[in-house]
Amino acid sequence: MKALMQAQEFITASEVYKATFGSCSNVFESPSMAVPIEVSYSEQQQVQLAYFLRLLKQANEENRWIMFIGQDALLDKRLLINAGIDINKVLLLRNTKNQSKHLLMAKALEMGNCSAVIVAGEIESFNTPIITMAAEHGKTLAFVLNQNVKAQLTFH
Repeated sequence: MKALMQAQEFITASEVYKATFGSCSNVFESPSMAVPIEVSYSEQQQVQLAYFLRLLKQANEENRWIMFIGQDALLDKRLLINAGIDINKVLLLRNTKNQSKHLLMAKALEMGNCSAVIVAGEIESFNTPIITMAAEHGKTLAFVLNQNVKAQLTFH
């Protein structure tokens, strides 16, 4: 896993899932936790979404919240329930004051009250030392949903 992290700045949901579950380790004990995890998927290609939901399910087992920052990051309620996620432990942070999503994510990660923080956008915008340090400090997973691809997804 460390060699994989040194080769790239961020990691995908499938890579995190395969690395942690392949070695029977906890995702929160994995060194990949502190880097932003990219989740890119489309209506035609939903593999990353499936891995993301599996990771969220594991995060949901922690006695902490799962936070979505902004309506554009929030997934369909039925999808979360079908994935085995307790929606009573899911929060939506609405950005009513138009603060930077980067700053909101950093604060949410660092507090440690969440097991996962999810934002929509481009991975490059959130792949910063501030996000990495905040995720490491809060022992929180940081997910970035690819906004351009997500808009094409429809739920049935």
